[in-house]
Amino acid sequence: MRRSLILFAAAFLLAGCGGAETPAAAPSSPAPAAGTSWMDGFCGSLIDFAKIGEFRMPDFEQGDVANARNAMDEAFRVFAPGFDNAVTGLNGLAQAPSPEAEAARKSIVDALTPIRDQVVSAKAELDAAPKDDKAATAEAGLAFRQIGSNINDMPDPFQQLETNASLKALAEQAPNCKKLPS
Repeated sequence: MRRSLILFAAAFLLAGCGGAETPAAAPSSPAPAAGTSWMDGFCGSLIDFAKIGEFRMPDFEQGDVANARNAMDEAFRVFAPGFDNAVTGLNGLAQAPSPEAEAARKSIVDALTPIRDQVVSAKAELDAAPKDDKAATAEAGLAFRQIGSNINDMPDPFQQLETNASLKALAEQAPNCKKLPS
């Protein structure tokens, strides 16, 4: 659940990392059972997103359109559900157990939604093109580089989960949070 989860995915795209850090909110005490259940859904929404951090772009020779296309298809098969399931799942959560939990949810949704939209759009354009379309593959590569840049530029959406004591305590009790890299 650290910033490295997001940056790890973009490391092969662009060097460096950016993002502003936000101060931690004052902790509150959400109801333990309801809070843990909500946090479990929260973390469950991010499981496919965490797979982005494990993705490695396959190697291909410059000018090899078929392998470049396969690499882009493979990347979008990981990135599209990762972003989409995160945004959709987080938007579908019940009322947050505390203002801090809602702020964390909103922060992540706000950061991921525009990138999700870019990923889904670029994937749809590539999917619509013939497999041997060199221009479509090149455009997908450019879109993917921009997506990586946007990932690097976004603020750390997980910081509140690491710095807010009440959210961190809920995450430690939620089974789906244990499935995410720490």
